[in-house]
Amino acid sequence: MKKMLLSSVATAVALVGFTGIAAPAFAKTTTTKVSCYPLYPTGKIKATMLTSCTVSASTTVVATAQDVAANFASNMGQNSSLDPDLSFPAVTLAEGGSSFVKPFFQALTSGSTFSSTNAVNWGSYLGTGSGDARTGVTAGTYDFGFADQPMSAVAGTLKSGHPAADYVQIPVAFGGAVVAYDLGASLNNLKLSSDILAKIYMGTITSWADGAIVNLNGGNTSKIGKALLALPSGTKTIKPLERSGGSGTTYAFLDYLNAANSGLPSAVQTAVNGLSAVPTSGVSGNQLDQTGWNANFGSAVSGNSGMANALVTTPGAIGYLEYSYLLIPGNAAIDTAQLQDAHGDWIKPSLKNITAAATAAGTVVTPDAFSAVYLTASTAATQVWPIATFSWAMIAKDQSSSVSKGKAATKFLDWMTHFGQTLAKVNGYVPLPLPIQNYARKQLMNVKNGSAILLLQAN
Repeated sequence: MKKMLLSSVATAVALVGFTGIAAPAFAKTTTTKVSCYPLYPTGKIKATMLTSCTVSASTTVVATAQDVAANFASNMGQNSSLDPDLSFPAVTLAEGGSSFVKPFFQALTSGSTFSSTNAVNWGSYLGTGSGDARTGVTAGTYDFGFADQPMSAVAGTLKSGHPAADYVQIPVAFGGAVVAYDLGASLNNLKLSSDILAKIYMGTITSWADGAIVNLNGGNTSKIGKALLALPSGTKTIKPLERSGGSGTTYAFLDYLNAANSGLPSAVQTAVNGLSAVPTSGVSGNQLDQTGWNANFGSAVSGNSGMANALVTTPGAIGYLEYSYLLIPGNAAIDTAQLQDAHGDWIKPSLKNITAAATAAGTVVTPDAFSAVYLTASTAATQVWPIATFSWAMIAKDQSSSVSKGKAATKFLDWMTHFGQTLAKVNGYVPLPLPIQNYARKQLMNVKNGSAILLLQAN
């Protein structure tokens, strides 16, 4: 993340109007010091007023109002009694979208400090998919939404008549997805290569006893091979599952297959107008049987919860599932496949190697550069889970038609990307790196009522 330097903070503070924020850390400072601070600090910032910041003999950098707030609102997002994120109007908020982030969102809005400080009537979060978020936010039926792909030309997710420039889009969570099935505890952690997975979803591998799967897992005489060959006929037949609607987890799964196999099958590419990359979420329904994958699909399932339920109730099924759903009571029977990382190592999914994926993804992410699949670590000894993704929040920049809702929604998203990250691991996610948290805050400074930055306004 490119660093910038601050100066003339006293002037910029006056421009921002911090008088509406509860007890800024530097409000009582009287000592004038001259220092330079990075825009994205790695630690606490001393409460000092700056008169100038000279980078070199010929260069002086002037701070913007957003830069000042990002650096000096030391209580913001920290869940303290002085946290201005906890000062907002009592409103009813409508939100929806990604099932990937649903467990995290529900954990943050159930009995949290944010919810209990002031009354928030949360709309029912159904987790019906990323496509639902993009539709709801652009139509104005959602105050904000979550999607695992932002609205972007790269992802093919732009809505007609709704340019991405009209919206703030920020990462709010990082997690991994798994290839999941249910064949019993003795067949947990099967090795499944990206090539085999592609052939399963193309319909050319239809049996768990297929030679490619058996040989990859020790052969006919191995314990696993014998168990695969001995599966009852109703279970032995592979039943590929797909998601309905615009699914971000589907996108991540296909993004992984595309990266790991150096491209997708030609039939799939043809089905999406010749694209050599991942079938876009803009394809009708984003169901795999509508984008060139030729397996014998049953009824498409809604959300990660629907996928989890189908996996435990459909003998022989295979699908893709967000890692956090494995932690939900009732899903313990779901088996997960070993996958190869980009170094060729066979690994099992864990928060440790999903965290390694977050590290490998780096500290720079934008709506046009968001893929976090099949990444490599700086050392071959570090195992990186190959299917990972950010989840994004989307909110309209112009909140003049609903200022109270805009304030509450923006402050929640700032709180979620800061204090909320302390609750990520216990819910099966990886905390966002500090530079990405700060990137999110600076983007949220663009949500306004006219020229007024809503994040900086008191209740």
